[in-house]
Amino acid sequence: MNINIEYFETAFGELILGSYGDQLCLCDWRYRKMRNTIDERIRKGLNANYIEANSEINRIAKTQLNEYFNQERKEFDIPLLTVGSDFQKSVWLELQQIPYGITETYLGLSIKMNKCM
Repeated sequence: MNINIEYFETAFGELILGSYGDQLCLCDWRYRKMRNTIDERIRKGLNANYIEANSEINRIAKTQLNEYFNQERKEFDIPLLTVGSDFQKSVWLELQQIPYGITETYLGLSIKMNKCM
C-alpha cells in the first residue's frame, strides 16, 4: 500500500497531506527544516512510498481544515494514524485533548502526561 499525498495551499502556507488506507498519517507544512526526517519516519514506519494521488481522507482533511481556518470548525473528526515512537504517540494523543482556544505549555503538557503514566 502507498501513502497518497496531496499538496494543499492555505492562507497560512502550503501543507502536505498524506493518507494511508482510510486514515490521515500526515498533515504538516510542506516547506520546513525537518521535512525529510519526518517523511522518512513515516515511510519507514508504514513500509510505504509517497505517491501523489487523491484520496477521500485527504479530501475530508482539506474540507475540515478550510472550515477550521475560516473559524467554522472547532473539532476534527478525521481518523488519524500516528507513526512514531510510543512516546511520540502519547504526546500526540495528549495534544488532541487540548480544547479549541486553549493554549498549553510544554511544562503543563508534561505534568498532565506524568499524571497519566
